[in-house]
Amino acid sequence: MEHAAIIDIRTPDEICINLEKAGLHILRIPPTDRLQGPLSAHPDMQLFIHDNNAFVQPHIDKSFLHQLEKFCNTTLCKTELHPEYPGDIAYNVACTGRFAIHSLERTDPAILHYLRDIGTCLIDTRQGYSKCSTLIVDETSIITADRSIDKSAREAGMSSLLIGAGHVDLPGYKYGFIGGATGRFMDMVLFTGSIEGHPDRDRIHAFIESRGLKVKILSQQKVLDIGSIIII
Repeated sequence: MEHAAIIDIRTPDEICINLEKAGLHILRIPPTDRLQGPLSAHPDMQLFIHDNNAFVQPHIDKSFLHQLEKFCNTTLCKTELHPEYPGDIAYNVACTGRFAIHSLERTDPAILHYLRDIGTCLIDTRQGYSKCSTLIVDETSIITADRSIDKSAREAGMSSLLIGAGHVDLPGYKYGFIGGATGRFMDMVLFTGSIEGHPDRDRIHAFIESRGLKVKILSQQKVLDIGSIIII
């Protein structure tokens, strides 16, 4: 079965080439005028995917949607996006499989119904940019720089590594977020760029490797927040 990586259409070529070398088909999501410019083509702002099911914002690019439908079931949701927080967070859910982390009052109703229906443990947090802020390692393990996510995850019985904020590039902002700069494929945790300069580099590597997984660096540039690498 072919797998695909959903990424921001502006993702640098080196990252795309290395994703393809890893055996992934590339699906580039176009920008929407319903989000602020730097975030406008971030996948984790426009859609939510779990297993073979995609929940997408109602004004998603139709050509992209047609491509997405070749890989998974799609649901066109009703929650419209707006540029200012919290109008932009309805689809930004961090889901490990067993757990889903989000500001639940802001989650799109179709997504919330789906997660409850499949028995996912729902974790409510103040941080609405949950997926941006959360590197999903496995079903019970995450890495985050957000203290509210870390606290809520630990209280729910998850393993969470709290790291320092910053050290991730996001053009237009002071810094980006670790979840938006990563993805998980097979036994690899994918990073868009090098984390050599991150003060928690060794802890990040050790945490991932202790779960039997490998760190895969996709470019020699500094790690870049592209709105997550979402694998289907």
